[in-house]
Amino acid sequence: MNWNGKMTEDARTGAWRQFIIFIFLLDDGRLRPIWRFFLSIVLIFAALMLSGLVLKTVFTISKLHPDEFVAGFFGSLVALVLLIAVFKLMTSIFERRPLGSIGLAFHSRWWRELGRGLVVGAGMLFFATAPEWGGGFAHFDFTPHPLLRAGSFTFLVFAVAAVTEEAIFRGYPFQRLMESITPGGAIAATSVLFGLAHLANPHRTWISTLNTALVGIPFAIAYLRTRSLWMPVGMHLIWNYLMGFFLGLPVSGFMVPGTVLTAHVRGPLWLTGGDYGPEGGLLPLGAILIATLYLSFTKSIYTCEEMKALVSAPVASRPPEPPIAIFSAPLEEEAKRD
Repeated sequence: MNWNGKMTEDARTGAWRQFIIFIFLLDDGRLRPIWRFFLSIVLIFAALMLSGLVLKTVFTISKLHPDEFVAGFFGSLVALVLLIAVFKLMTSIFERRPLGSIGLAFHSRWWRELGRGLVVGAGMLFFATAPEWGGGFAHFDFTPHPLLRAGSFTFLVFAVAAVTEEAIFRGYPFQRLMESITPGGAIAATSVLFGLAHLANPHRTWISTLNTALVGIPFAIAYLRTRSLWMPVGMHLIWNYLMGFFLGLPVSGFMVPGTVLTAHVRGPLWLTGGDYGPEGGLLPLGAILIATLYLSFTKSIYTCEEMKALVSAPVASRPPEPPIAIFSAPLEEEAKRD
């Protein structure tokens, strides 16, 4: 037998094995962040597909035919529950940290961050729509509707949608990508994905896709400054809610039933966005820029100590596995023999 050849072949096999382990695993045996990112994307798609299947099955069995707005709410709600389960699984296995580490912890400042997000989002909408109204491209009439009931349900719809989308695009996948390709690269990649995710919306244009991608930048900066999702959730929620329910404008191509005002928009599509809403025109670009600069440089936004501890704590180590006896007896038996 050619022992030298066998030893060379074994060495090559061992080298390849070590190389594959190096590509996929960290020194502590955990999957590398970039592979966790891709795995989370696969599980997110699976959760979204499963939520749609569950909802369709329930509606078919119960013979319910809800309108698009109500069906969208239940779809987002089921998807959110499944996504939380996915992120809980991922954080438990790979990060060995609580679910709150993705940014949804109810820490001592969460409500202040949510409130700041609501204010910033409302300001963004003002800067995006005021020129449209001031330039005579839009005017508004009051609409007689049972506003309290409609407004409450609409708020709930947009709240669930905001938490769901922020958990996907600024939550676990964004955070693992940030560990792999730097924060700037993660912002760019997830913002592009955020824009592409809205390509199926009705009345979309290349400007609407661009705006949706760009608005991901201030959302991501809000997360990075706080390491919490409450501020971007607030920004996302109030932007959609005020634009859809209060102003009566389309939200990403969808109309909200039972609005406070009825909007009448005229003017070039590239400016006003037409049936897609303000996000389909160029006017929001200034609001996005102002929000980005404010969130980047203000000193009043910071990461609280609780979130610092949650996201920066050392990974909990697992007890070492006992050695596997192959060519000799286990250590306990050796001790008995001695």
